[in-house]
Amino acid sequence: MKCKINGFMIDYKIFNVILFIFLLNILGCFQEKQTHSIDIVRFEKEFYSSNEQTLPVLINKYPYLFPKEYHLSIWNQFLKDSVKLEIYKETLKVFQNFDSISNEIQLIFENSKVIFPKFKSPKVITLNSQSEYSNRIIYSDSLLFISLDSYLGENYYKSLPKYISQNMNKVFLINDLALKISENHVKKDLDRTLLSEMIYYGKILFINKLLLLKSEDYLLFHTSKDKIHWANNNENNIWAFFVENEYLFNTSDDLKLRFISIAPYSKFNLDIDKYSPGSIGKWLGYKIVNSYMINTNVSIDELIKMDNYKIFKKSNYKPKKL
Repeated sequence: MKCKINGFMIDYKIFNVILFIFLLNILGCFQEKQTHSIDIVRFEKEFYSSNEQTLPVLINKYPYLFPKEYHLSIWNQFLKDSVKLEIYKETLKVFQNFDSISNEIQLIFENSKVIFPKFKSPKVITLNSQSEYSNRIIYSDSLLFISLDSYLGENYYKSLPKYISQNMNKVFLINDLALKISENHVKKDLDRTLLSEMIYYGKILFINKLLLLKSEDYLLFHTSKDKIHWANNNENNIWAFFVENEYLFNTSDDLKLRFISIAPYSKFNLDIDKYSPGSIGKWLGYKIVNSYMINTNVSIDELIKMDNYKIFKKSNYKPKKL
């Protein structure tokens, strides 16, 4: 199978290998020159190293990080808040050395430039924001914010459900960053069927895996190794369940909650539920998109623009039978 990148046709099966070597060469050049082409700001360090006298300088330096509705006195209180200081202390412990993560971010950005020619590396700002789970990483064209206090390790978030806290580990950080870039390039289809929703996420996850190159599937799908293993072993039965129950072309929001939304497991309403990964629909969508890319000669840009139903029809998707 062949794939077009920037107008050139290349063998899709060797694309990952070529791209991986290309990125390693780039990284080697950066290391040899001891320079960094990406801009990373450890804002949480700058903030908690400031005081009442130097804080105004910091506010002038990063005005977009200090909402105007908050008076200076509020930020001064934050500097003395015992809970926030404890979180910052833990952040320093977990992310004491940021070099390896910086290198991985560099690889993601260089990979993005290969896949998306118009991509420009955003300025990366790390911070402690105590943000919601869904906002751990925020990305726009020129800025990318990483809430490091959302990646302190599963045991740090004992008050949260395990299916959430297990993903709040720094091993997921690079995957989440690549996911945000992938999401930024894929638009939702007007089709609101479950199948279309599955393939929408399948596109994102397929691109995400290209950006990551070496990521394990449990990281890609935000679940455990055991649950991914279960899904792979039961792919044929999972697909049959969706077909036999006529779920694929259903537009019910309830089905999307059961099979797309973040959850500890997918809700087949069967005894097997507890063994399944949450968001099994996204996993299935990835399988369909992967099959489509193997069986067609299209570029990533064409994949993104392709109608989701056409992807399904042309994918010739056939679940594995064990």
